[in-house]
Amino acid sequence: MDVSKKSLVLICLLLLICLVLSFSLYSIKFSNSVICNDNDVIKKIDGAHYLEAFDIMDFSDNHINTIDIVSKEYINNMISVSDSDFRLSDELNNKITNLIQSYGAASSFYIVSLDDGMSVGYNVDKKYETASSIKAPYALYVYREIAKGNIDPNRVITYEPTYYNKGTGVVKNSDFGTGFTVRKLVYYSLNDSDNVAHIMLHRNFGVKGYNAMLQNLGTQQLYLTASNPWGFTSARSAALVWQDIYNFAIEDSYGIELMNILSNGKYNYFKEVMPTIPSASKTGFANSDVVETGIVFDKHPYIAIAEANKGGSRGAYTQILQLVNAMNEIMQEYNTYLE
Repeated sequence: MDVSKKSLVLICLLLLICLVLSFSLYSIKFSNSVICNDNDVIKKIDGAHYLEAFDIMDFSDNHINTIDIVSKEYINNMISVSDSDFRLSDELNNKITNLIQSYGAASSFYIVSLDDGMSVGYNVDKKYETASSIKAPYALYVYREIAKGNIDPNRVITYEPTYYNKGTGVVKNSDFGTGFTVRKLVYYSLNDSDNVAHIMLHRNFGVKGYNAMLQNLGTQQLYLTASNPWGFTSARSAALVWQDIYNFAIEDSYGIELMNILSNGKYNYFKEVMPTIPSASKTGFANSDVVETGIVFDKHPYIAIAEANKGGSRGAYTQILQLVNAMNEIMQEYNTYLE
């Protein structure tokens, strides 16, 4: 073979190698951008694996909670205790009453002890905008359907222009045509409070089954329509959902997974006030309201809900933090009462 033929063969080989490398790089880029891997989700949680927050042993000795939150009675515009002889100290009662009255706009709070059903509430049935707190009950619905085998967590849903929302989240920054698994959308909707992820889930799985779940739980609020993925909430309705989230963690490994996502979210007002006490949370920040909902895993775990209208004498966010602190003080008094 003369030199010119050898050169031609060499050039052809080099071109072939370049073609193979280019295709490989394109394939890698395509797979990374078009279908998001669930393993990436686990790696992006501030360096921690979210499945390590709780495991099945944390709930193995617990029994399904059957606290009748629906039937509990409270006096409007007054801090009320139900299902216990416990009473707040006069000093704490006056402090919290002043916190609520001096605010000048509406606010509510609700505590339900998951150990014995003792509860303390203030205007627990007042209606507020859900904002992003709605993402917790909808995620509960999706995960319960996954546990039943009705939804495939690895099903890929494609991000399209019709899903776009300029609010919080990271999915909005993806190219249209990017695919996300159901599991990853739930993760983003809770961890990043991602509006687009929530909208994608709502549009694909609808409201019929979700609303039926709420009806079975006995909530008065949180219902959605096909055209509106947000809705309204109340402290009592939110507490009913969080009792079911807690029960789901006792019943099923998917419930543990959901609880772990909720306990590692980026926006958790409980952790701002009580950083050393584990908690699971879903906050909401709407045009008119700020909402914090969740469970505080203190010595005696309790559901904690705080809600406030904007327009008071201080910021609604500040009011929520002060209500969270007030609920913590109530539970510290209750822990002492039980000793």
